[in-house]
Amino acid sequence: MTLFNVASPDHPTSLELQQHRERHRRPDLHFRRVVAVQDGPWGQEDGGILGVATSAAQEWSGDVGRLVVAVTVHPERRGQGIARALYDDLIGGLPGGTRHLMSVVREDRTDALTFAARRGFQEVAREQDVALDLKDLRNDGRDEAFRRAAAGGYVLGTFAQHAARVGADRAWEDLYALDLDASRDVPLAPGDSLNHPPLARYRETQEGRPDFDPDLVFVAERDGTLAALSELHPSPTPDRMGTGFTGVGREHRGHRLAWALKYLALEEAARRGVARVTTTNASDNLPMRRINEGLGFRPLPAHLTLHATLP
Repeated sequence: MTLFNVASPDHPTSLELQQHRERHRRPDLHFRRVVAVQDGPWGQEDGGILGVATSAAQEWSGDVGRLVVAVTVHPERRGQGIARALYDDLIGGLPGGTRHLMSVVREDRTDALTFAARRGFQEVAREQDVALDLKDLRNDGRDEAFRRAAAGGYVLGTFAQHAARVGADRAWEDLYALDLDASRDVPLAPGDSLNHPPLARYRETQEGRPDFDPDLVFVAERDGTLAALSELHPSPTPDRMGTGFTGVGREHRGHRLAWALKYLALEEAARRGVARVTTTNASDNLPMRRINEGLGFRPLPAHLTLHATLP
């Protein structure tokens, strides 16, 4: 985690979150991690790890022949052949049946883009990172968003409040059903599809996640049905937070629910003393781009989704 946070300071992670992922990884899906280490101590308390590479099957992906690969090298050790050695070792350990590789690189990392291009990777999609300094939040659409939601008969609150009313089991069933419905229109990389896990697996991977707080999942409800959600996640950086998935069920669109829930999330972040909120959306997800721009989010360097086809 020290290496990851030094290499990507704008997207900090935590040991607790990684440990949760490790505990709940499906053992039947391919996962391999290779590290480059130096004999003896180096730098601070990093265990001598200079770089790490992973190849992994994505549980939520319907493309069973595609793996996600990633290579991270400490900024002070780049240009010394570590990335090449890690990648070659990784490729040598791919399972049979692997047809495609996917990786994600920030657009301002020209060295990484060149490295990927030389290995046959080409850009197929773009995820736009955006950030909002909460002092710059635009409130001109707030009243209309809440008025439209109320006029449609929707009640806004948190997942914790919904669970208190209906019970935890029913609440997770409702959240799962909403996620399935709203996710159907999330833009995906070419050739990919969503492979939703069963309800029990969905709950297992979400509940207890260090960055999942039921008081920070904002929902819209009508007649006992969850219609929309917007997630807010804490960050290892104390004055930062991030918004996660924002989605509206197909039958409930047109009531500005995403706007209203985004306002609830951002206002809660401000109440908690947060100065800056970040989020990411696909560049071709025009409805969400308009919402984020309308709230005052400003673009950061984008992350490019790259694909390579194996011979």
